[in-house]
Amino acid sequence: MDLQAAQVSVWKRNGAAERSWVHMGGSPVVAAGRTAEVLSYQPGQVLKLYREGMPRGTAEEEYQISLKVYNTGVMTPRPVRLAELGTRFGVVYEQASGITMLQAISVNPDILHEEAARMARLHLELHARDIYGLPEQKTVLKNRIQHSPSLAEEEKERIVAYLKQLPEGSKLCHGDFHPDNIILGEKDWVIDWMTGMRGNPAGDVARTLVLLQMGTMPEGTPDEVVKQFARMREELVKEYTRQYIGSGSLSQADVDAWRLPVAAARLTEWIPEAEKANLLALVREALEDGSVA
Repeated sequence: MDLQAAQVSVWKRNGAAERSWVHMGGSPVVAAGRTAEVLSYQPGQVLKLYREGMPRGTAEEEYQISLKVYNTGVMTPRPVRLAELGTRFGVVYEQASGITMLQAISVNPDILHEEAARMARLHLELHARDIYGLPEQKTVLKNRIQHSPSLAEEEKERIVAYLKQLPEGSKLCHGDFHPDNIILGEKDWVIDWMTGMRGNPAGDVARTLVLLQMGTMPEGTPDEVVKQFARMREELVKEYTRQYIGSGSLSQADVDAWRLPVAAARLTEWIPEAEKANLLALVREALEDGSVA
């Protein structure tokens, strides 16, 4: 589920650990993002339903990726089947009970460091697994960079050439790992594998840091909320990074090397214009500082 949209659902209730419930076709919508909604479905199941206009192939790809990930033993909801509702497509999942890490921190900021450490541990556990049959990280990033309308062709060519030189990897990468894709309950669930891929963990960590550091709150969010989340985010980034890098699996330089292509690839996503402008500035600063040929 999209991080910024999920933040709204939490903050709309002044930090209460509860998402708004609306009804659509008799089914309660328990979460909503820019590309999909999650609906209560059969007992013990939920339906992740993509929004109107999203192709069936998107749901099919998510189902196949989620099934492969589930079969590795990762603690993630079991994908049950593909589903259709009118002209919309989705995936039925086993329900993961609990609240998201983002909600938990929002309600009790005192646990932020503890949850940042948990976040790093869960990410490390994913990255310890070899996997096959998922989209390749470099191929995914390359395709997104090449389709970015914000970049000039010369910029795209330079970034893709730089990406090609980065080290390969065969590990399980989430592609969208952040606190709203972790559910805390009797188990720690990692959800939303639509961007799951096979690649280098350093690229996956870089993606998480870009999301946490540069994600913008939607227009209309109260200034007090924006400032409070900015403070939380800064501490979350610092502690998550300290814990992950402290494991010795990667160095800060390993992660920083992926920042440019990850930021450039994100330019193709459905994100606010303010965030897109910040990402574009980051990308062009990297291209101009001489570190990219």
